[in-house]
Amino acid sequence: GRGMSEKASPGHEVLRCTRAGETRIYRLRAVPEGAELWRTTEQPGAEPQSVKECDFRGSEEASQFLEEVRRTLIAGGWRP
Repeated sequence: GRGMSEKASPGHEVLRCTRAGETRIYRLRAVPEGAELWRTTEQPGAEPQSVKECDFRGSEEASQFLEEVRRTLIAGGWRP
């Protein structure tokens, strides 16, 4: 690592959406088998929560999945 806390910020931010004061941050983290997608949820007055959403074997798979997530969030009223 680069001295960053992986707990607070796993990976490289690829998508951020907000709705009604809640922020969802999606990050990709490189691992030996490919990549992990982590979602961090931030709400006022609460500790940020990070969960691993899924694993990818390659960047093409990851980018297709992220595009789907982005479209779904925007359709649900989230703002990028």
